[in-house]
Amino acid sequence: MRAAIIAFIVLAGSAAAGTAHAAQLGIYAGVSYSMVDKDSDRNGYQQEALGIYDAFGFTPQTTTAAFDAKDSSYGFVVGWRLSEHLALEGGYMDLGDVTYRDRSTGLFDNTPPAENWAQNVETSTSGIALAALGIWPLSYRWEVFVRGGVLISNSEESVFITDGIGSEKLRATKSGFDLLASAGVSFSIAEIYNVRLEYGRVFDAGDDGTLDEADVDMATLNVTVSF
Repeated sequence: MRAAIIAFIVLAGSAAAGTAHAAQLGIYAGVSYSMVDKDSDRNGYQQEALGIYDAFGFTPQTTTAAFDAKDSSYGFVVGWRLSEHLALEGGYMDLGDVTYRDRSTGLFDNTPPAENWAQNVETSTSGIALAALGIWPLSYRWEVFVRGGVLISNSEESVFITDGIGSEKLRATKSGFDLLASAGVSFSIAEIYNVRLEYGRVFDAGDDGTLDEADVDMATLNVTVSF
């Protein structure tokens, strides 16, 4: 393991000392696909669902529930490569959905017979991301980079509840500012195309006013073209 680490450092140093990346300066644009994992608290969603049942006068006796804090998402980016080592970017970022699904049997107004009710509690966050990139060319085609910025976010909580006869849908939204940071590697193709792999985090994404505020980890594939 130690030898492998030393070999990697030597190779990286050799690449950096070689020919620098022929950076395509100016405007570029691209699209991204991300795998998203939010550090959400299942218990908070469960308590929210119980509170909503109570507001409708329904008392669960048995419950089957599922919780999913992982999702996939899409986005786009427009950037300006100012120099070999610096770029500014803006674009749309979707952090996916967190969903709690509840299926319960219980009493309405504490009166038999038992009824079957269902409820979905879902939160989502998306918005406009503004960031600066520090870039380090390793070779003519390979670069590594770090990113720091802010997400101007819009967070939404939606609740769907039904007793099998009627249904209600409730929704609340909040806006805010969330910090983001990431690091990654990019590979250029035909000088104007770049394929980037990136791992990042949005800190405290969401809002307490829409139930869920937690860190979001994202693994992202991004493809851009320079103009």
